[in-house]
Amino acid sequence: MAFALLMTLTACGDDEYTLSLKEGDTFTIAVAQEPDSLNPVTSDGGLSEELFLLVYDSLWRLDENGDPVACLAEDYSLSSDQLTWTIRLRQDVTFSDGSQLTSADVKFTYELMMRSSDLYVPYLEGITDIYCPDDYTVVISTSYVKGDMMYNTIPILPKAYWSSYSDSPGSYENTEMIGSGPFVYTATEDGWLLQARADYFGGAAQVGAVCFMQYETETAAARALSTGEVDACYGLSDVQLLTLESVPGVELIQNVLPRSEVWALALNTAEDSFFADQSMRAMIEYCLDRATIFSLLSGEAGEAGYVWASSGTDYALSLSDPRGYSLDTAQSLLWNVAYDLDEDGYLEYYNSGDDEDEEIVLTLYSNAQDIWASTTGAVLVDTLGSLGIQVEWSRTDDDVTTVCKTGGSWDMCLCSWQGSENAAVAGYRFYSGSGDMTSWSSSEYDNIYVNLRASLDGDTIRTLAGQLQQVVYDQCPYIILGYSCDVQAIRSDTWTGYEDIVAASGGLFGTGSAAAYMAVTRLETEE
Repeated sequence: MAFALLMTLTACGDDEYTLSLKEGDTFTIAVAQEPDSLNPVTSDGGLSEELFLLVYDSLWRLDENGDPVACLAEDYSLSSDQLTWTIRLRQDVTFSDGSQLTSADVKFTYELMMRSSDLYVPYLEGITDIYCPDDYTVVISTSYVKGDMMYNTIPILPKAYWSSYSDSPGSYENTEMIGSGPFVYTATEDGWLLQARADYFGGAAQVGAVCFMQYETETAAARALSTGEVDACYGLSDVQLLTLESVPGVELIQNVLPRSEVWALALNTAEDSFFADQSMRAMIEYCLDRATIFSLLSGEAGEAGYVWASSGTDYALSLSDPRGYSLDTAQSLLWNVAYDLDEDGYLEYYNSGDDEDEEIVLTLYSNAQDIWASTTGAVLVDTLGSLGIQVEWSRTDDDVTTVCKTGGSWDMCLCSWQGSENAAVAGYRFYSGSGDMTSWSSSEYDNIYVNLRASLDGDTIRTLAGQLQQVVYDQCPYIILGYSCDVQAIRSDTWTGYEDIVAASGGLFGTGSAAAYMAVTRLETEE
């Protein structure tokens, strides 16, 4: 079905560029999700990011090891004070409409994202000016030594299409997705088709097209893989691991990746909140039985953890003595601030300023669609109840951050965010300038972070990132519960070329790299 559709679309394609296509040369991936948006300014979804990787280019790309390599940036130089980057662009790059990519597109994209995109703020922090002396040179000035500049994978957008939306870029649906990347996007009734450009400056992909096909459930996607209807699956759970592990010709891939979700319990540390007291934040962690939570999450792959950098990164901190589940320790901490004075089974929080001691009633918010959050919430409510703390739990279909905002009246919030191979980007969430929802800030953290984002040395970055994780762990504005595992599968009996990519990055998809899509090759079969 995908091939027949592809031929129809190719026949009416734009002749400004050359598509690479031969019969049977479409790599079809089953997904049980859809892009949250085709607009890079507003999107933060995993599938959307995969589409952007293939349709757009950035100044530097990430390779299968998560290291930056030249893409649009052919060369660069740094001023003696390391505050000015002079970047020379390739001159052989065209957008998929045939127009030339120039420095004006880079300047426009960066300035648009600086004004309009929360997602890319950490990548753009510290940039003070962008100047284009000619069509293929971009000069970027920064207020500090910006060590993560080459990790900036912002997709470069064509100014010609976006300039009329520069005042309200979020309103642009971007259904055409005109980019300079290795694939050209076309929407289909059943999914999202990306046809390879034979004339791509970085070299053509080994396949003619990549097609993301949407299925209603992960089970349906796995079934399509087992029957050979599709070639790979992305976004599976442990349930599909069990059903696919015995299917001949199917290779299963399960790993925590740098961009895997971090699962956490956020605590409101505002001055008048229950969790302004750091000992109460630690008390909550002693109430979290990760072993029970993850044993119940049999249908959603995950790995328990304690720090904000997952094991999928090369800068994760290994704690020597993490706070484990201990109700006795939690109870002893509670007795310092609360007592069951009226012996009704519920604790009262002693406050000498009130005429009456007030019962402790904490609010908890979570997204009703997140299995891990529902499981964690149920375990936490039950555990706190056994200690005499009442919890009012609200489950919403909306983003919990719309309810749990900085300075709000909430107490606890089960939330998640996407990790990053870039330590400065991942650590920005806890920097005082980020407007973090918990109202927590630390001068110690800020000082270390300033040094981290200015570092150009990998070993120094890893050391400083570890120190940042330790500060957050010690002061616990967030209780990190663990990380999602990416469960993926591919028909290894019909496809090859990806093996070294998986060995290096840990996954086919969701790695922040387009390497696997470019390398996957159909196996030659004997007639």
